[in-house]
Amino acid sequence: MFRQVVLSAVLACGVASVAWTQTTAPAAIDPANFTGRVTGLPSSDIRVLRYTFDPAARTNWHSHAGGQVILVEQGRMRAQERGGSGREFKSRDTYVTSPGVEHWHGAVPGEPLTQVAFSFGVTNWLERVSDQQYAAAASR
Repeated sequence: MFRQVVLSAVLACGVASVAWTQTTAPAAIDPANFTGRVTGLPSSDIRVLRYTFDPAARTNWHSHAGGQVILVEQGRMRAQERGGSGREFKSRDTYVTSPGVEHWHGAVPGEPLTQVAFSFGVTNWLERVSDQQYAAAASR
C-alpha cells in the first residue's frame, strides 16, 4: 500500500513537472488553499527522473547547476562528493547535493537500486568513476 502511495505521488510530481515546464509563467496559486502570501515560481529548469541501477551500476562524476535531490525508492545507494567520503543510503532516504558540487551515485554491490531524482538546472557530465574509486567509497 505504502509503495502505491509513494509511486502515485512520484507520478503526480512528474505529470505536474511536465505541465509546469510547458510555460515559464509562475504556477497559479489559489489563495483559499494557503495562509499567508505564497507565490508560484516557474519550474522550467527542474527535471524529475526515475532510474533503476543494476548492482554496482553508477553514474559518471557530474554536477547540477542548481543542485539535486534524490529519493531512494528501493534498494541501497552509494554516493560520493568530490574530495569527500562515500556514503550509503537505504530505501526512503534522501540525498541532496548543492549547486555545482561534483558527485556520483549508484547501486551498492549485490543489490539493485531504484531512485527518483529531482535535478535543477543543467547537468555537467564528467569522467567515469573507476572501480577503485567506487570500492574506496565504501571503505571510508
